[in-house]
Amino acid sequence: MLDIIKVMMLMLALPAAANSIDPTEPPSWSIPVVKQQQAKGELESIVIQGKQRLVIIGGKSYREGDRWGQQRIRTIHRDQVVLSDGSKLSLFPQISEMSQEH
Repeated sequence: MLDIIKVMMLMLALPAAANSIDPTEPPSWSIPVVKQQQAKGELESIVIQGKQRLVIIGGKSYREGDRWGQQRIRTIHRDQVVLSDGSKLSLFPQISEMSQEH
């Protein structure tokens, strides 16, 4: 009888264990929060193939000269995009900010 109770308690605990936190995931306090300066979307990807250059911002693709909000995509580099007002969107904003400080 005692064994049956132990088995039933174990069965009740299994669904709770399935919803627990992934033990291989780093703790949330160690993951940096990176925010883009633009509210309309994030620079997600830059694709350069030969002379073809395009960027993915907020799930949509753009080429040099295309309009993005009130700005135009002026230049696409391998790690950043320069907008018509001179502002930049970077794939790695924290690294870009650090390199500008030095």
